[in-house]
Amino acid sequence: MQVKQLLTRTAGALGVTAGLLFASSPLMAQMKIGGDPNTINPSSILELESATKGLLLPRVALTSVNSAAPVTNAVAGMHVYNTTDNAELQAGEYFFDGSSWVRLNSNDVFNYTEGSGAPTGSCPAKTIYTDTLETSGTYGQQWNCIGGSWVTYSSPTKTPFFAGLTSNDAGGAKRGLISRFGHIVVRRELPVNSGKVTITPGGIIQLYRGAGIDAGYGGAIDFTNLAGNPLQYRIAVRPTVQNGNGGLVFHTTAPGDTPLPRMMLTPSGKLGIGVTLVEAPNLVHINGSLQGSEQEVDAAGLAQGTADLSGYRLFQEGGSTNKAQVIVQSGDNFANLVLTKRTLPNPTQDPFVVFRVNGAEQGRIFRDNNGDVRFPAPTSDRRLKENIKSTHYSINDLMKIGVVEYNYITNPSKERTIGFIAQDLYKVFPEAVTVGGEDAKTNPWRVDANKVTPLLVKAVQDQQKEIESLKAQLSEMNALKAEVASIKAMLGNAGEKSSEATISK
Repeated sequence: MQVKQLLTRTAGALGVTAGLLFASSPLMAQMKIGGDPNTINPSSILELESATKGLLLPRVALTSVNSAAPVTNAVAGMHVYNTTDNAELQAGEYFFDGSSWVRLNSNDVFNYTEGSGAPTGSCPAKTIYTDTLETSGTYGQQWNCIGGSWVTYSSPTKTPFFAGLTSNDAGGAKRGLISRFGHIVVRRELPVNSGKVTITPGGIIQLYRGAGIDAGYGGAIDFTNLAGNPLQYRIAVRPTVQNGNGGLVFHTTAPGDTPLPRMMLTPSGKLGIGVTLVEAPNLVHINGSLQGSEQEVDAAGLAQGTADLSGYRLFQEGGSTNKAQVIVQSGDNFANLVLTKRTLPNPTQDPFVVFRVNGAEQGRIFRDNNGDVRFPAPTSDRRLKENIKSTHYSINDLMKIGVVEYNYITNPSKERTIGFIAQDLYKVFPEAVTVGGEDAKTNPWRVDANKVTPLLVKAVQDQQKEIESLKAQLSEMNALKAEVASIKAMLGNAGEKSSEATISK
């Protein structure tokens, strides 16, 4: 053993001496250790070559990343292999940057775990634990398992993220919460500047998707709970809706289908449901039925309201300017439709309901000065009519109309009433009848009694003409009677005078 050591030391001394001699010579500005010493890279000052050996750095037990000790007079660029393993240092190669030791990137494989609160008990080596319980006093803190025990750990700064909400680097953690300061921007490479996602530190997510990617879709978010239908719900900017003015559109998608627009919000704040165009006068445009009800319904699906305002209330906001309301509600003890006004309306100017067809008023419902709510007379303005001519109906037609007494089958009290039979009236005066369908319950024949009124007037007029004619005939008869009586009187007087003359002779 001593001989071997002596030979080794002698060989080492000779190598050092030779090195010094070569280094002192201007012809030997490069040095190579290892095989084939005659071949050396022209850019190297020192070259090591071996197929079976490696470079062994000084093995130093560092005390802290911020202290050069135990190395004295450390300078920037100095490399060592650290043997200390604690919460701050891990075994591996470090270099000195002039003020602190920096660990070179390592391929160390750690097992990252997380849990609620600080770790307890024994642990396997190369395990890093993170507290992910937000209510914990050590939330976001990490521990490293060293020698079977947990030691507080600070990951070296080598990623742009923190572990949890701490100042510790996230390291190689693949699970758990990470954070960072500043914006995060994910950009699309091509086409250039055609799309990006920005997460701002102020709690805002910005989505931009230009026409270069898809002219029909801007920024979008997809939601799903079905692995086979990633587009189940989509919220997207759609540039093509609202006549090209665009809008924010909510979609639903059937498996394997394309997103179907369901609801949208326009740039001017208008809401559309079931449409992709909200017309100019509308603030809300709904294509389909609108339902509002209590949660409890009966077997027929009818909601039974428990308050006098359960349902819809339509009104214009604005304090004292809120002068009228329309209330649609449910419940047995309340009206289903209520029309309210703040002040007593003018019967001719402030009706409760107005009916119009193509701009022309067809009728209205109002409260008169006596407090009665009624329909006014139907519109009959000559200026609104054309093709005016006398009717062909007469009293003869009126005499053909049957007037009957009856009760409705559905009336439990069998209350008697007087009126017409629609099918019979149709044969005489079809203008007053609306023809129904096969099912009398859903589409019965109907009679508009108001339309019978003109026929009554015409019949009275015809009858009056006949009366006037009879009066004229009676007047002629009375004149004839008077004339006959006068003749009779004259004849009677003449006969008396003749008799008196005969007697006097």
